[in-house]
Amino acid sequence: MKSLVSGLLHEPLADAAQQAIFRPWITDAFAAVLPHLTQVNQAHLVMLVDRGLMDAPSAATLLRAIARLQGEGPAAFAIDASLEDVYFNYEAELIRRVGQGIGGRVHMARSRNDLQSTLDRMRARRNAMLLLEEVCSLRAALLAKAERFSDCVMPGYTHLQHAQPITFGFYLLGIEQSLQRDTRRLFEAHETINRCPLGAGALAGTTFAIDREQTARLLGFDGAVPHALDAIASKDAIQQLLVAGMFLSISFGRMAQDFYQMSTYESGMLELPDSLAITSSIMPQKKNQAVLEFVKGRQSHVLGAIVTAFGAFRGTPFSHVLDGNADSLQWAWPTLDGLASLLPVVRLVVEGAEPQPERMRHLAAANFSTATDLADFLVGTLGLAFKDAHHVTGRIVRLALERGLLPGQVDAGLVAEASMQALGREIAIPDATLATVLDPARAVERRVGCGGPSASDTAALARAAGECLSRDRRRVSELEQAARHATRELDERVQALIASAAH
Repeated sequence: MKSLVSGLLHEPLADAAQQAIFRPWITDAFAAVLPHLTQVNQAHLVMLVDRGLMDAPSAATLLRAIARLQGEGPAAFAIDASLEDVYFNYEAELIRRVGQGIGGRVHMARSRNDLQSTLDRMRARRNAMLLLEEVCSLRAALLAKAERFSDCVMPGYTHLQHAQPITFGFYLLGIEQSLQRDTRRLFEAHETINRCPLGAGALAGTTFAIDREQTARLLGFDGAVPHALDAIASKDAIQQLLVAGMFLSISFGRMAQDFYQMSTYESGMLELPDSLAITSSIMPQKKNQAVLEFVKGRQSHVLGAIVTAFGAFRGTPFSHVLDGNADSLQWAWPTLDGLASLLPVVRLVVEGAEPQPERMRHLAAANFSTATDLADFLVGTLGLAFKDAHHVTGRIVRLALERGLLPGQVDAGLVAEASMQALGREIAIPDATLATVLDPARAVERRVGCGGPSASDTAALARAAGECLSRDRRRVSELEQAARHATRELDERVQALIASAAH
């Protein structure tokens, strides 16, 4: 049996290689790349006609067959792994329908190398747009929730220990700030991706007088990749998108970890809807936060895809090789698809999470989270050096803990005793003043002009975040409009070419 794709090779691909490598690779990708392959073929044929490299009737015949194949979908193709890849399977069906004399002409002035690189970028570009749309929706949900709970006082933590009082709204704005940076990374990845490799050929361009910028424009790219070898040798644009996805997954994964801890019985600060939980098969009382567990766990999927993508490129030549240019993306596509589909779930978590204000206030007041405010008072009002104030306040907290006193039970006598032990002299602070200094809600409001949780700072942060989100959404909309315009232009050119050939 001879090779179906080569006059050089006397034997087809070994069956074992077909089943272990090529069939899974082809079947996994076929449905996802078929719409992109349709557009690439259409843009390529329009350009060939415009450049006088193909006659209009032949191109029209091909375009009509391409449209039928797109309409019929993947079911129109009988996958043959001996044909090596998606394109040869596509081309074989196209030739079967229109004959080799015409069907065999569609591949002039290009290679599977620049074709595959173009399909990869189109696929990655779509992933980037989906992620941008969803991350903007998640940010909007965070801003809405933050506004609603901007005055909901809760303990802030460092090292998972009570640190200083903040508000739930302030916390959510912090997550949104992180997602702002993730959004910028996605835009940067999209910009890198959005250059067209088509026309680079196998690695050195083509002898045909093609118009690379035209095909790039018709496919919605910002332009062509300028260097032919780089166009087919590099996947760093897609790797950049994976890295941006890693940062994104870490941002919402860390939030999920916080929600996970806050929703425990011991914490009791957050209630999540039953629709985001599962139960136990044996313990009827269990409400397990399984959705949060999966949201946290998906970071490992992205990390695995990154390790594969970079690991496969390590030590490969700067050219087209399948371990670098194909196998490296084995897990990139399901990971990016999964990340885009997970973001709406994360948004549901944000929208459904209900803080428990009384419990939050109780915890904020229960474990000396306002000790720093007392030290600041000793510095700002009584003139102590901060080091002395730190020692006095630490001694106050130690004495209170030893005697089982809550922060609200600290009085002037305890302050005098602690200051005598720490400084050798008594400090007098009236009980009413102490109560004000140690109140968590007032501690929040004292943090003004520093990007802190006070109402004024929170409002300013929320306002700036809202403006940034509006700008980012406009930019996403502009990118979508540009893509739609390119698609319309391509459709119009295809229909005009078919119509002109008919006449």
